[in-house]
Amino acid sequence: MKAKLNPRSIFLSSVALLIITAFTSCSKKAEVTGTSYIQVTNASQAASPIDFYVDNTKKNNTALAYNQSSGYISVTSTDHPALIKTSASGVIAATFNISPQPNVYYSIFYFGANTAAYQDDMTAPQSGKARIRFINLNLGVTTNVDLGISGGAIIVSNLIAALASDYLEVAPGTTFSLYASGSSTVLLSIPTNIQAGHIYTIYVSGVTQADLAATVLLQK
Repeated sequence: MKAKLNPRSIFLSSVALLIITAFTSCSKKAEVTGTSYIQVTNASQAASPIDFYVDNTKKNNTALAYNQSSGYISVTSTDHPALIKTSASGVIAATFNISPQPNVYYSIFYFGANTAAYQDDMTAPQSGKARIRFINLNLGVTTNVDLGISGGAIIVSNLIAALASDYLEVAPGTTFSLYASGSSTVLLSIPTNIQAGHIYTIYVSGVTQADLAATVLLQK
């Protein structure tokens, strides 16, 4: 039996086998065939470039430096052992199992000694709009956070670190502001050139609140 990955997120503290929980709900599953799609992003500011392995085969074409993503990688919809390695040395940085659903898209973010996995919603936005979700992967921000349209309304409230917001539809080119939850003091301004008809993940990375950085990642 397979369960869908929680669309908000599964936070995997320090590696290991916990990603099984992210992609599966029980240990005995019916055989399912098909193709799934996984995008891996290096969101670790201090990390060396990384590689992503499934079944001991490297899946990314070039090493993923900080804030670089693999694009969606096709895998069969069944259980696989997976690894993240430091590209230059081959040292294993994370090891886990994946068991993705057929025809479903996922994102895995590596940040520090942590990994977070999310199910991606590829539903097209309405005409003239873009769809975005937001994730805070900077654990130096010790409070929950709010995301607002710069000079406008708060659109994501009280978001926990490493948890993804719902997808929201916004105007192309919208600029955002990040706040400590309940505060009016801007922690980070996030300009974008997001375009109508596309879907994005906006994630914040870094190690401390002082080095907050935002990246706009194209999903589709």
